[in-house]
Amino acid sequence: MTSTAEADEIAAQENTEQSVGEASSQRTWVQPLSDLINTSDRTAEARLRTPLTCYNKSGAPVLYLPPEEAQVHGRSTRYIRKFARQNGFRLGKDRRSRNVQPISEQRDQKPPMIALGLSLLLKQTGLPGAARTLSKPHALAPDGDLIHLGELIRMAAFATPLAKRVVVLPNRILVNTLQDTQPICGYACKLRHEGKSTLLSHFDSPYFRAIGYSTSNQYVVHICLGGGPRHNSSLWTQIPTLTSSEFNFQLFPGSKPEEDFGLFYITFYLDLEAAPKPWWLQDMAPQDSQEQVDIHEPAVASNDSSVHRKAS
Repeated sequence: MTSTAEADEIAAQENTEQSVGEASSQRTWVQPLSDLINTSDRTAEARLRTPLTCYNKSGAPVLYLPPEEAQVHGRSTRYIRKFARQNGFRLGKDRRSRNVQPISEQRDQKPPMIALGLSLLLKQTGLPGAARTLSKPHALAPDGDLIHLGELIRMAAFATPLAKRVVVLPNRILVNTLQDTQPICGYACKLRHEGKSTLLSHFDSPYFRAIGYSTSNQYVVHICLGGGPRHNSSLWTQIPTLTSSEFNFQLFPGSKPEEDFGLFYITFYLDLEAAPKPWWLQDMAPQDSQEQVDIHEPAVASNDSSVHRKAS
């Protein structure tokens, strides 16, 4: 496992900067998903989640579902079955007795490599200090705000035209994990959600799609692994990303099963407590309360490849 010091050295050696701009008119993966979310039954969103694991068995990837999944979430199971047929997976039942510890505190106490690669990516795009570690316990902080994934995607789709955009090369850990060297586009924008400021960012590349937001002393990031409409679902990452960690499936039900769409994703909670703190934690001051709801602040273009650094 790469140490934090080694990870920082890797990040320092990366030639990351490619382009930076004030705003983007380009559509990213969040816009079409947002369009689908707007037509789904959002009242059922929080109830339709399924924990999954994936292993290579006899040279083929196998998705393991909870034994009772077909009885509890029949509609989700039908989506997963169709996804498996469309993308070359087999299905199995996960009959293991589950450890209640988060996955990041299992497997020799080592976080997945994709989590370290993500932390370095945030550092590449301007998050100050050393590469951030996962929160302990690995869960949303008691004073953190929960923004459901569907709502987060809708917010990102709305904010993207005003967001700061950069293009960076993936760090070495992401290259090794994703088995891909194509550039990653990053987008970030400060906005307000339910009366509180948050920094919202998302990343886009052929094999890496992630979306995250700041809350309390954490940065919550969902790496989206695959999904889409039921009739045309696809895998958005490489198989090793699936086999490195447990992940979730979430169904967004349409007016009828044929209109359902779903998302497979991993969630990471990054600890921002250590100094130096990000600018948005330093700037939590009275002027923040003077902002209007849903203010979006496009960052000023500069020569910094940083969507997570405050605009001057």
